[in-house]
Amino acid sequence: MTSPSVDTTCELTVAGPLAHSFVQAVRARFTVDCRRSAEATVLTVGSADQAAVRAVMTMLWDSGHVVQAMATRSGGVDRPEP
Repeated sequence: MTSPSVDTTCELTVAGPLAHSFVQAVRARFTVDCRRSAEATVLTVGSADQAAVRAVMTMLWDSGHVVQAMATRSGGVDRPEP
C-alpha cells in the first residue's frame, strides 16, 4: 500500500517588498526562498502542507501585506507505508 507524498511547494506572490524581520520570522518556522522584483515579492515555501500555507498567509495578512497569487506543486511521488 502507498500513501501520497507530502512534498508540496507553495509559491505566494505578494505586492511590494517584505520587511527583513518578516522574512526572518517566516524562515524560523518554514523552509522559505524569497525573490523580489520591482513590483512584487515571491515566497516559495518548501514541504508545505495546508496548515503551513495557512500559517504563512495569516502572517502576511496580519502584517498588512496583499497576497496577489498562490500556486502549489506536489511532488507526486508515492512512498510505501511502513
